[in-house]
Amino acid sequence: MSFFEKYLKGWTFRSTKPSFDVGDEISVFVSETNGTDAGLAYIGDTQLIVEGAGPEAVEKRVRLRVTEFDEAESIGRGEFLEVVGESSYTQ
Repeated sequence: MSFFEKYLKGWTFRSTKPSFDVGDEISVFVSETNGTDAGLAYIGDTQLIVEGAGPEAVEKRVRLRVTEFDEAESIGRGEFLEVVGESSYTQ
């Protein structure tokens, strides 16, 4: 193994458009709401609609289960499971 290969071992690049599989459980910050019972979360350029995360979930870290995802459009839906934390920016 060359010095260059040793130096780069384990390096990976993050995508600005991560993709998810149906059934994945992930934690995200809900950044806004549609005013009723769905929140919006952004992971890079990927947008997830979080069903069941109403206005009380905005600026909170929530756990969700991905219910559908369109990799070509980087848009998906998830089912709200629970609040797991708060943003350090909320007062």
